[in-house]
Formats: sequence, C-alpha cells, structure tokens
Amino acid sequence: MKRHLSAAVVAGWGLLNGLLLAVLAVYGESALVYWLWGSVVLILQLAALTVLLSSRLGPDQHVRYRVPNRGAGAVLPTAIGLLLVALCFVYGRWLLVVAVPLLAVAAVMLARGTTARER
Repeated sequence: MKRHLSAAVVAGWGLLNGLLLAVLAVYGESALVYWLWGSVVLILQLAALTVLLSSRLGPDQHVRYRVPNRGAGAVLPTAIGLLLVALCFVYGRWLLVVAVPLLAVAAVMLARGTTARER
C-alpha cells in the first residue's frame, strides 16, 4: 500500500465527495445537482484508477530529483499567500491572518533552502 498511496489519496477524495453527495440526497436536492456531483465522484474515481495503473506500470523504484534552486520549495506557499492577499480585496482583511504567516513561512523556506545540502 505504501507504493500506491497516491491512488488511495485520490480515491479518498472521491469517497469523501460520495459522502457529501449522500448528504445532499438526505436534504433533497434537485436531480441536476445529483448528476453534476455524481459525475465529479465518477471522474475522481477514474483519476484514482489512472494513478493506480500509472504507479503499477512505472519503475519499481521512485527517483528523487534534485531541485536546481535551493529555495524552489518556497514557490507554492508564496503563490498561495499572494492569492490570499489578492482575495483580501474581495472577502475582507481577515484573510491576512492566514496570508501573512504563510508568506513568513515562504520567506523562511527561501532563506534556509529546502533541498539537501551539497557535500
């Protein structure tokens, strides 16, 4: 199971969406909602199957790639932090409570680096 953990994660998303679809069924939504949400569940399960097949057909060992820039790991937190800052203009300044610490974490990751040190 360790090797196919990514497929289990995607399948878990599909199962969670299936559970949410069941909750919608309890509250009596329209048929269009069932079709749309059900298609999302189906697409997620097909994606999980694709990931599972891909991991089974792939190499036996996972390859570790080195990131050429030591601060490259800070890109994702920076992007999410800047997105939250932009959303502050729409939803209010309370999003800064999440954005500022995230940008601080990204700054620390950029300063320290996130990849293994060269020997």
